[in-house]
Amino acid sequence: MSGRKWKLNQEEEEKIKEYLLHQGGEEKEAKNISEKWRIKFSDSTFTFYTSGTLYSTPSNSQDPAVEEVWDYIDSLVGSVFVQPTREFLIGLDETGKGELVGHTHLVGVIIPSHLFSQLEKIVSTADTKKAHSFEYWDNIFKKISQFIGDGLEYIEEKIPPWHVDRYNLNKIMDVVYQRILASFFRRAGVGKCRIVIDDYGIGPTLKRFLNFLERQRAEVVIAQKSDDTYLEARVASIIAKRNREAVIKAINENEDYKIDGISIGSGNAGNKQTLEWLEKWHSSGKEWPWFIKRSFSTIRKIERLRGKAKKIIPPIRDNLLSEDFKRELDLGKLNIRALSVVCPSCGTTSKAVLFTSGERGFTARCPSCRKPIEDLNFTLRYYCGFIVPDSNVINRGLLGRDLEKSKFFEDFTILIPAVVRYECDTKGGKKEFERLGRFASISRIKLKEVEEFNPSKFQEMTSQERDELIMKTCIEENAVLLSADNQVKGVAVAKNIFTIFVP
Repeated sequence: MSGRKWKLNQEEEEKIKEYLLHQGGEEKEAKNISEKWRIKFSDSTFTFYTSGTLYSTPSNSQDPAVEEVWDYIDSLVGSVFVQPTREFLIGLDETGKGELVGHTHLVGVIIPSHLFSQLEKIVSTADTKKAHSFEYWDNIFKKISQFIGDGLEYIEEKIPPWHVDRYNLNKIMDVVYQRILASFFRRAGVGKCRIVIDDYGIGPTLKRFLNFLERQRAEVVIAQKSDDTYLEARVASIIAKRNREAVIKAINENEDYKIDGISIGSGNAGNKQTLEWLEKWHSSGKEWPWFIKRSFSTIRKIERLRGKAKKIIPPIRDNLLSEDFKRELDLGKLNIRALSVVCPSCGTTSKAVLFTSGERGFTARCPSCRKPIEDLNFTLRYYCGFIVPDSNVINRGLLGRDLEKSKFFEDFTILIPAVVRYECDTKGGKKEFERLGRFASISRIKLKEVEEFNPSKFQEMTSQERDELIMKTCIEENAVLLSADNQVKGVAVAKNIFTIFVP
């Protein structure tokens, strides 16, 4: 059972204090000048502050009497959050945008309205405006995650430090949030949704999309500090903070990133430990590690660089994407089967591109004119983001080789169907999975297994039936297929699944 928090007026305060004492509560001495009164009831302490906030500590024994008091206060005061106005509540929020260390984490969450009151009790006391440890956020996340099987879903995307350093973030965020919304609409009709998005400086493309959703009878709320008043935004914020702190925790615990016994700290420019670590690391002459945002003023000051870092528009090239795919996306539908790529050199529209190896690593090429398609990886990364490799790709170690050199697939989510794991029980496959695990551990990719691993089921299947399972995953997850098998490529293209093919 979590604690609870309410904002009270004078009349509500007096009624609640009287109620607690009448129910057997014991008034205790206030501990400081910010407290007006405190009452011990069962194993929870109710403290009313001069700011007008009433806080109840958790009941470790989960005493039903405490929950009855909470229900009474709820009936008197009302909800902390705006009540549901649609069948589904979608919240979008991000964290890490202003920190010196790590990714910017973007999270979208969809919540059936019937979960509102249960989630409110969990998240209403979470203070998303202050820094907390991973354990703090993880404890709340574990309570939230119990509802994932009951209809709650979330999608996370990460913008890495090297993209933050080079590009204006808002365009990337606009594309990612549109894709997250389109993914949710596969499950819930647009008109059944309330959409709450934190106002980070939304660009014209996403604004047009949100206006379209409103015309489809969705409720759209764009607000600063939206997590203060909307439960769906609060849940998205908590998940984003929990996942960011997991990365910061891993960096702090990695001996490779300690210097003179000091770890990075919170990663915030106001943290003394972080600033001390930055000075010592720079003085050592070492290159900044991957997680440092070199464009930030704190880093530039340490390096004695003048002025602000110049950033460019991110190379998300909409002109590489087929009109069918863009039209579907503008209608709120993310559909990998509508995706084709338009070659900027010869104008050919293709359901598959070639992925060839050279001195500088791998390059995506047009299958017609064989010329490189520049920025295709960046565009696919943010418009699609998911890759399903077949067993030929894994056994040949193609992903690992790319991530070590050309980095075409850096920052993608690599989905591993159970059948691919089964087919890659080889020396080469095991080595590649180990290598991919290492890249995932340092946030170069996200690695995710799909479906239950059932060897006996796969043993009874033909190779064609197993290939069908891989393509089914592509369709269900809206993922690009990465194949090194001509037959698989042919069948995938026939099913309108966009394919990156390694000859």
